[in-house]
This record gives sequence, C-alpha cells and structure tokens, in this order.
Amino acid sequence: MTKDEKRDPSTIQSTMAGALWARAKYSQLYPNILTDERAPELLEQVMKLHPDSGDEFALLEEFIDEFLGLAFIIRARTFDDAVKAFIAEKPLASIVNLGSGLDTTFSRVDNGQIRWYNLDLPDAIEYRVRLIPETDRSTCIPKSIFDFSWMDEVDFSEKGGLFMFAGGLFAYFEENAISSLFDEMAKRFPGGEILFDSSSSSGNRIINRRFKKFQVTGIDHKFDAKSSRQIESWSKRLQVTDWFTFFSRIEKNPKWKWRTRLMMNLNSKLGLAKFIHVKFKGSDE
Repeated sequence: MTKDEKRDPSTIQSTMAGALWARAKYSQLYPNILTDERAPELLEQVMKLHPDSGDEFALLEEFIDEFLGLAFIIRARTFDDAVKAFIAEKPLASIVNLGSGLDTTFSRVDNGQIRWYNLDLPDAIEYRVRLIPETDRSTCIPKSIFDFSWMDEVDFSEKGGLFMFAGGLFAYFEENAISSLFDEMAKRFPGGEILFDSSSSSGNRIINRRFKKFQVTGIDHKFDAKSSRQIESWSKRLQVTDWFTFFSRIEKNPKWKWRTRLMMNLNSKLGLAKFIHVKFKGSDE
C-alpha cells in the first residue's frame, strides 16, 4: 500500500496493530514507564503473518509519533497500576478487558489467581487467539460490547469483585449508546469498577484532523466526557471516584522532543484527554 492510498480502518493492521506497535517500540525505549516483554515478540509474529504489509507498518510508524507512542504506553501503565491496586484488595477478582485487540495486560499483572476476560468483536477475537491462546484463567468473548449477553459469560460475585478497563474504545460511539452500556453494567455488576480514557471535544477534533491527514477514513472520535456529573447522570448506580488528565501523573523526560512535552503540557492544561474511574454502587449502598 502506498502513502497516497487510503487505508481500510477495518484491517487488522489499522485497528489492532497500532497500540501493539507503540507498546513494542516505546516500552523498550522507556521501560521505567512500561515493561512489556510480550509486545515485541507479538509484533514480530504479526509482521510474519502479513509479509506484504511493510508499507502499512511504515505508515503506522509515521502516524504514531513520539507523543502518541508515549500516550499508548502511559495508558497501558495507568491500566496496569489500577488493576494491580484492585487485585491487591481482591486477589480472586474477575478482570474484563473491553475491546482487547492484541492487548497484553494480563501477562504483566497476573497474580496467579484472577479470572481474566478479553472482549472484542468476533473477527478481532479470532485473530487474537491465533497469536495469544486462551488459558485456564483467561477467556476470550467474541461479542460486541453492546450485545449485553457478554455479561452472562463473566464469572461475577460482589464479594470476589470485578474490574474492567477500556482503552481508546468509547471514543467511537455516541453518548446514548455508552450510557446504556454503563447503566446495564452497573445493574449486573454491583460493586464493580471501570477505568477508561476519553477525549474532550477539542481533543477529538485534533485526532480526527490527524485521521484526515493520513487519509484514514470511516472512523472518527465522537464521545466527549465533559464532567463527573455527566457520567453520573447515566445511572443512579454510578459514582465517579477519580478523574485526571492523561499526562498529569508522570514526570516529563527532558530527552523527549520539545513538541512532545509541549503537547503533554497543553493536554493537562486544557484537559484534552483524561482517565475516568467509575464505581458501580454495591447492593448495600
């Protein structure tokens, strides 16, 4: 594929390899942020499966500059820390990775006891299991997040606990669809928690312009999380327990490009992208 051709965002390379490529490259450069030993070998497997996709991966590298690459590993580190903190309190918990793609979080946080679920669309799961087989404690669910029957497949008890996370997933959907999902999850998983990321309307415009620049068609960022009150209005069972901008809890490295550090500072000042931690109120609350 040449630079002037439009990429099909439904291809495996476009929808799944981006985050993997970023983790493989930038976790090796900055292991103090994220140590992902699985990502480089997994990326090598993907490239072997697609030997004619050299141009595609070259364009991927151009699309994911230093700022976006660091954003990917900082997001992964944030999710890692949240899962570890949760299972430190509830070591037998169920963990659900919403929109898992080729994510490798389980390999980094497993305590030998948790029950892990990777949820994604059927074609994505079919591709995933070719590269990352299921285990006796990690299960793949090939369904849309909006097919609420996936919740029946998750082993849940309020005492055991449940934690979910979603990276870069909700941006592509309208708020009414997301609010319905959260309402249903809160009903089904009392006491559970979820951590996800979201852009502001300005952040969405920036990434959509980048999609346009690189001729990525058919996808765009839509959802804009504006406030805790907005999220909690979706259901009386929702409680926002934390809300922080993407780069506000990391130390800036002076070796990073000045533009990267500038973009991080602007993001923190303007709230262009943030993490939101939500708890589903328990049956006794």
